[in-house]
Amino acid sequence: MTCIAPVIRAADFDCVEDMAAAQRDFEAELVQLSPGRFRYTMGLVDLGPARVQANALEGIYLGRARVAPGSWALFYPTGGPAEASRLNRILPGRDDAVLYGPGAELLARVADGQRWTMLVLDAARFAEVFERLPAAQEGGALPLRGLLARAPVLRGLSALASLEPAGQPGPAMSAALVDSLRAALDGALADRPSPPRRLRGERSAVRVTSAAVDYLAAAPGRPVCSEEIGATLGVSPRFVNQCFDAVYGISVHRYLRQRRLAEARRRLAAGGAGLMVKQVALDLGFWHFGRFALAYRDLFGETPSQTLATARQRRGP
Repeated sequence: MTCIAPVIRAADFDCVEDMAAAQRDFEAELVQLSPGRFRYTMGLVDLGPARVQANALEGIYLGRARVAPGSWALFYPTGGPAEASRLNRILPGRDDAVLYGPGAELLARVADGQRWTMLVLDAARFAEVFERLPAAQEGGALPLRGLLARAPVLRGLSALASLEPAGQPGPAMSAALVDSLRAALDGALADRPSPPRRLRGERSAVRVTSAAVDYLAAAPGRPVCSEEIGATLGVSPRFVNQCFDAVYGISVHRYLRQRRLAEARRRLAAGGAGLMVKQVALDLGFWHFGRFALAYRDLFGETPSQTLATARQRRGP
């Protein structure tokens, strides 16, 4: 599934029937338990291969739904009472998540004051990530204890639903976010932390890494994700990452991030009438402006705004 420019929408509901009808990824059956009081707030961001839905509830309800055949669904709390809501008898803690495979049935009791995020992920795009979890492929619910501590990027995804960028985010932002999300999940779901990998063919690692760098050099100014590199070279994104780890000692995700930061500096240093820092960040796939500015300053010793201001001073009036 191709990444698209983020589509953001939000809605409030005061009855479970309207809430059920608004669910895009499930046909849900909901029953309200809290007498006379119910409010559900939803923020949805569609990136194409991934959809992020931030949820907040005042009241209590029971729910039943089924994951679509071509999707995975990941649920995790972002606020409210801990270990109060039930997902297929599972009581997720603050760092826990529950994963549902394609076609799995979801039975939930959601507690008053609960806040949670739901990720719906394209099965084909994330196949390599979830192939190591045969239990989740059997159609049930799989508790992932401590997942949020191992993949902290998940905690910040709910902020996407309230994103109001000073510019137009494009597919590059979605591609970068999906790439980082897949890398974070792949690392977090590994059986255990692994030492630096020794690939069987050292020459193969060097060859793949060199070819990847050549490919990136031939696409200057355009953000590229690890899946695109893998598809071009005929290998999996995970193998690309293993090669970069073996050759450079860093993940391909971090390498791509550093290149995007360098491209941001090049664009800002060029200045130009009407150029905005936020638009540069969005064009290069940085959806969280505060984190972009911090990473930029840590790398270059000045803020993006300072780089742009210096460029404009040099250009003159």
